[in-house]
Amino acid sequence: MQYDFDFFDEPLNRAQSDSIKWRQFPRDIIPLWIADMDFRVSPEITDALVRRAQEGCFGYAAESEAAIQAMIDYHRDVYGIEIEPEWVLPQPGVVTSLNLFCKMLRTLRPETSDVFIGEPVYHHFMSAAELQQIRERRINLAFSGNPLPPLSTLDPCGAGGWMFCNPANPLGHLWSTSELKEVLAFCSENNLFLASDEIHGGLVLDEPFTYTPLLSLAQTEADRSRLMTFVAPSKTWNIPGLGCAFAIVPNPELRHYFSREYDQMVPCVNLFGWVGAEAAYRYGEPWRLGLLAYLRRNRELLQQAAASWHLPLCKLDATYLAFMDCSSLLPQLHGETPAQFFLRHGVALHDGAIFGAPGWVRINIATQTALLEKAIERIGNALASLA
Repeated sequence: MQYDFDFFDEPLNRAQSDSIKWRQFPRDIIPLWIADMDFRVSPEITDALVRRAQEGCFGYAAESEAAIQAMIDYHRDVYGIEIEPEWVLPQPGVVTSLNLFCKMLRTLRPETSDVFIGEPVYHHFMSAAELQQIRERRINLAFSGNPLPPLSTLDPCGAGGWMFCNPANPLGHLWSTSELKEVLAFCSENNLFLASDEIHGGLVLDEPFTYTPLLSLAQTEADRSRLMTFVAPSKTWNIPGLGCAFAIVPNPELRHYFSREYDQMVPCVNLFGWVGAEAAYRYGEPWRLGLLAYLRRNRELLQQAAASWHLPLCKLDATYLAFMDCSSLLPQLHGETPAQFFLRHGVALHDGAIFGAPGWVRINIATQTALLEKAIERIGNALASLA
């Protein structure tokens, strides 16, 4: 199969499906908000799911050793890290893992359960802390350059953990090895558990760069014992609806806690999630590489448009989620947010306020180039109406 621009250019009518992305707004709205893609998945994934469906029996699914091994093999072959099978805890999604991490802090460290969270960040980081009733310590991240402030300025008193996003969503930042080592060192010096959401690791756009798993830098037993990494095939291969993720937890005591809290409270990975995950990790690499080339083309279109609009974009190193600063428009919007303004003009974008950045919007570029061009035209017309 040739995963060229023609493959990803093929229109996919999702308005007729039960897609959250496409059903949230009227059909004349172009939806570039929630993080899923408008592309057909790798045929190897579809074929594997069809074969399982044709068996005609959908009973309870045991943990798939084959899918777990496929994930382990992929991370070894592509990123050069060794993951022991006993470290792996299957999850229905990364959001579940974030909540379990926060619940663990509250239970195991009741006097020091505060959690550091870099902001802006994927909003479920904040909601996990709120739902599990622990206090957030928000770290203001810069929108360009190294987003981290000097970590010596952070007060660790009362804190027990840090929830980190690698690569950063919505900033699109690809953390350098030195930046990641800073975070690891800070957590080591202050005895913090570290949870790293690495769900977008397969979406680094520019060759030869790749994301650095935090686990690859945790060289000592002490560092590994405080680290939990959350990965999934969902964003990279466009299968979030299948519900399969993995918490990688080297510390046996923390694994026991996760397993105990998970049992009978959280849905197991369903059988199609296992099948899709194994096929993605085993056979999805050519599709992923074709996708990255296509996303680079779409990124270039948006960058050119944003420059013409004089609206700053964060440097999009990774993910397919561009972050644009529209705060300069606020005096002309008369109380509307930029997201509300663009929605009135036919494009649904994610409001940056949900990530901790009011006045910004997040733009999903993982759609057909023709549709992105149409959305860019609508955004341009909307901005022209303010002149």
